[in-house]
Amino acid sequence: MADEYIPAERWFKSSYTATGGECVEVARPDGAMWVRDSNHRDEGHMSVTPWAWHAFVRAVASGSVGVE
Repeated sequence: MADEYIPAERWFKSSYTATGGECVEVARPDGAMWVRDSNHRDEGHMSVTPWAWHAFVRAVASGSVGVE
């Protein structure tokens, strides 16, 4: 499912993007956090609450969650 109804400029790359090209993009329509793989944009997105997104980012930043 493509995210055509969200303008491209509303998506931004996460500040935790890896240098090897593995990265996610995030958008915030209607108070939700939408996350998608920037290498596979046409495959859709997942939606999480802002609280869940921030908890995930904090866990990655602290090293509690490994990212490969």
